[in-house]
Amino acid sequence: MLKKSLKIFFGLLIILMLMIALLLSDFNPIYKNEEFVLITKEVQKAQKEDLHSFISIYNKIYKKIEEPNCPCQNTANKITNIHYTSLTKRALYWLKIEKEFSHDECLKFVLVHYDFGYRKIGIKTASKFFFNKSIEELNEREKITLIAMLKNSGLYNPIRNKKGVKNRVDLLERISHNQNK
Repeated sequence: MLKKSLKIFFGLLIILMLMIALLLSDFNPIYKNEEFVLITKEVQKAQKEDLHSFISIYNKIYKKIEEPNCPCQNTANKITNIHYTSLTKRALYWLKIEKEFSHDECLKFVLVHYDFGYRKIGIKTASKFFFNKSIEELNEREKITLIAMLKNSGLYNPIRNKKGVKNRVDLLERISHNQNK
């Protein structure tokens, strides 16, 4: 009886692993979805942007503190209307994007496509709007301000919530500088 139960258990486990492998493979038809294909092309296109200083600061900060969701998850959420898509489908998109692209590649996509408010999409546009500078001209504190806005651009808006942004940026600066020691 025990041998039969173990055989059934391991048989089901193997079938489950094969199903997961199939769901994450290129044979799954949901990855041929027009929106998914467009997002993967946009992630690849975002790699041409020179955002190494932002990625470096972001990684320094978030190595120390837990981030609620990774950039790959944010990328997957861009594909679908989050309110009308099943949790399973979003999870499959997320896992596939995480498999295909690195953390930094997804982060570049997020930096290029994030809505910073006031219809300012992307870090270059936000830099011009909030600081009247190109991203190359920003100092470290201004870069950290834009990185802080990635958590919640409404809450950490430097125009509407100067005190809240200052507190958040001070915290992220301390974390960033403590990483150097």
